[in-house]
Amino acid sequence: MADIVSQPWFWPAVIVSVGLPLALIGLTEFHNALARRGSRAAPIVLMVRNYLVPVAGILVLISQPGAWQGGGTWPRVIWTVFGLLVIVVTINAINHLVFHRAEKGSWRDRFPTIFSDLIRFVFIILGIAAVFWWVWDADVAGVFAALGITSIVVGLALQNAVGSVVSGLFLVFEAPFELGDWIETGGTRGQIVEVNWRAIHLDTGNGIVVMPTAELADGSFVNLSRSPDPYAAVVELSFGSDDPPGRVRELLVAVARDIPLIAPDREPTATTLTGGEYAVAIPLRTPGDRDAVRDAFATRVWYAARRADLHLDGDLSDDWRTPAHLQDALRKIAPALSLKTGEVDALAAHARLERYCAGESILRPGVVPTETRFILAGSVMLGIPTDDDGFVQITVLGPDDAIGLTALSRTQTISRAVALSEVDVVVVPVSVLDEIVRQHPVVAREIVRESENRVRLARTALQAAGGNFPRGRHVLG
Repeated sequence: MADIVSQPWFWPAVIVSVGLPLALIGLTEFHNALARRGSRAAPIVLMVRNYLVPVAGILVLISQPGAWQGGGTWPRVIWTVFGLLVIVVTINAINHLVFHRAEKGSWRDRFPTIFSDLIRFVFIILGIAAVFWWVWDADVAGVFAALGITSIVVGLALQNAVGSVVSGLFLVFEAPFELGDWIETGGTRGQIVEVNWRAIHLDTGNGIVVMPTAELADGSFVNLSRSPDPYAAVVELSFGSDDPPGRVRELLVAVARDIPLIAPDREPTATTLTGGEYAVAIPLRTPGDRDAVRDAFATRVWYAARRADLHLDGDLSDDWRTPAHLQDALRKIAPALSLKTGEVDALAAHARLERYCAGESILRPGVVPTETRFILAGSVMLGIPTDDDGFVQITVLGPDDAIGLTALSRTQTISRAVALSEVDVVVVPVSVLDEIVRQHPVVAREIVRESENRVRLARTALQAAGGNFPRGRHVLG
């Protein structure tokens, strides 16, 4: 027994016969655990188990004295295979640890794929050269010399292309932008949807623009998303020279404030330029809303200017708000107010016509209306804003319905009325409505009945949305 133990092949044989199965079992369990977690290291462990460990076991046996007659070629072949496997496993492990597990936004995450591939290629060449030098006693000095000369020749031939790539890479590493940012450069404006070592992809809303990073590095651009203040859309308009500038600026700010896409806790500002020229700056939640906000503002300010008797673009004509049209509108709502022909003619001196575009707020919560509006055409959504910036719809109002019923009771409204389409209304001041109610008590009863009906609808809608109707006596607009 002592003679067997003392043999040079005994302990290597024991190590291989006992250690190899244990190592394979341990690596199998480790691989299964990584695979269940979806780890990218699982293929690396599988490669070690299936190839590296078995070849290492063969090397332990074949490298013992007397295990192979003479120097032999096969031991060197196996050592070469083992060296190549070590190179492959090492490179894959480094790639997994350095790049695949990189934190989002770090330099490792932004490192270009082509350069990581190039570095792996260089390491493979150097590893193979080292293996042949160590195992086969090969002279690799010529290989390194040829590799150096080739690199110089290729570098000189591609110096312009490489220079632009490197300048683009410096821009990527500097990270003056990130995915989701909006930038503007050279007349191109868009949101960054992809960044790589060669180019960035901008979503302009009308297609994807692929812009080389070297072009950005050599020029200048504006990152619209990186500013201490929200990005503001600027709109310039002109009004009549007789329009009071103070009223014009108040109108512009009021219209801009009512647009849903403006930044929270920021107020629009309006400034007078020269003559009848004005500019309004509208802070936005995101630069991507600029075109939508400018379109909505330009549309709404046209209607608002006519309601305020201001002259947008110096236009002094309004063929819609005529005395004849007002008389027709009053005759249309006369049955709802129990008015006779003579009373309709008297009301024309106090009433007026207004028109709203889709999306405009006709009535806002928290105010005491001083006028009641009767819908002539179009539809209006009546709802209640919620604490989480939501909106619960109560009902949809149409022709002959009234907006601003709380004017008669002098109470604040808790509802908001928003035009769903172009809406025409006739406006009756509360003082005139008081006189109509005194002369026709039936009108008051109808207003109370409609108010109670809207309260019931509001309670039902809020309960369906999981909310509660505010306590106290409330009249909805």
